[in-house]
Amino acid sequence: MNIINNIKNLLNLVYLIILLPAVSMANPGHLPPNSNGTTVVPTLAPMLSKATPAIVNIAVEKVIPSQQPVNPAQPEALPTKVIGVGSGIIIDSEKGYIVTNSHVVNDEEIMLVTLKDGRRYRARLIGKDTGFDLAVIQINAKHLTAITHGDSDQLKVGDFVVAIGSPFGLTQTVTSGVISALNRSEPHINNYQSFIQTDAPINPGNSGGALLDIQGRWIGVNTAIITPGAAQAGSIGIGFAIPSNMAQSVTNQLIQYGKVERGMLGVMAQNITPELADALHLKNSSGALVTDVVPGSPAAKIALQSQDIIESINGTRIHSSEQLHDVLGLTRPGTTIDMTVLRGHQETHLSATVTNANQNTAQNAFNQPLPFLAGLRLQNFSDLEPTGNLLNGLLVLSVDDISDGAVAGLQPGDIIISANNQNTPTVEKLLTIAESKPEQLLLKISRGNGQLFLVIN
Repeated sequence: MNIINNIKNLLNLVYLIILLPAVSMANPGHLPPNSNGTTVVPTLAPMLSKATPAIVNIAVEKVIPSQQPVNPAQPEALPTKVIGVGSGIIIDSEKGYIVTNSHVVNDEEIMLVTLKDGRRYRARLIGKDTGFDLAVIQINAKHLTAITHGDSDQLKVGDFVVAIGSPFGLTQTVTSGVISALNRSEPHINNYQSFIQTDAPINPGNSGGALLDIQGRWIGVNTAIITPGAAQAGSIGIGFAIPSNMAQSVTNQLIQYGKVERGMLGVMAQNITPELADALHLKNSSGALVTDVVPGSPAAKIALQSQDIIESINGTRIHSSEQLHDVLGLTRPGTTIDMTVLRGHQETHLSATVTNANQNTAQNAFNQPLPFLAGLRLQNFSDLEPTGNLLNGLLVLSVDDISDGAVAGLQPGDIIISANNQNTPTVEKLLTIAESKPEQLLLKISRGNGQLFLVIN
């Protein structure tokens, strides 16, 4: 009996330990009173009363082009008009600038902005960039409230956040949660991304809305969610927001220039894994490891080398190759950047003037010795034919669909025997022929049981 009584007493003790905190949390009497003797209940209401007037609803009328009828005898269908709903953030109360996602305003015909107080205004597009999925629109209105910018570089996992937007068209909807992760580059959604991940519920219609910190400062633009499937397009607690610092850099360019011009340094880089850090005898795995330098690029001009590690740009620490990509994407061509580079365990400081990514890519294609061979994967090949003759050439492993080789008719499995009447037993030999920059390459090809000639212009 004593044993049974002892077990009962222990169970009662465990019950009290588990229950009492729940009771104390549920009972307002346990909350500290304020100076007036009334109970203080934690609330976000004062912060939200200041922040929510800066969050708007955006209704966009879009026109979907008609589909060509399968049967020519059928009349062509008329274009279809659809209404899309998103959110936006007022960032300039004087000029009426609003930041949102570019996918909210893509193909816009009419944009209607509704403020918290019910006022509605037609909006015009100032600029958008699909690479960052950001856009700036403008309304002509008075007595607007702008959001306070927060420094997204200071965020930490576990910080409390609030999402405001128009999920499923329900304007001024507020949800809360925490920052689940930072610097997310996966899943791949945009060309440039370093997402804040949050479990604050975000749903369709929240796109372009604000992610706020607990002080009501704008720290992100809600952009995307992960769902089990299209049929269940709702929040499961995995949402993504564009950091406010990145968004502000993009919006500044959109307001000033109407577009974003991306800088190009001319390096290929990768992340440093723990295994690579051990092999290279590095103290940590932070930074972007240079794997290749584009000839003639700004990186080549300052003698940046393979195996250099880019540690910082203009004082901003570089933690990954994805971050390097984003930082350069926000740097306008013609801007000089100062880099801290680790080379052979010694830090060095280099400066380079970045060029336009598009122009440099086009120029680089012409400067390379293989303008004819771009988009081809080749391999040295030797084979004894049924006749007993030795066939030496280059096996075509793959052909890019938009390459000059594809236009000429090259196919995977072809064997290049000669180019401009010179035998091509090795890839190096073909490169030498291409380096002479002829007007065209006359290729002799072995395909199946026969041979043919192709011309790459």
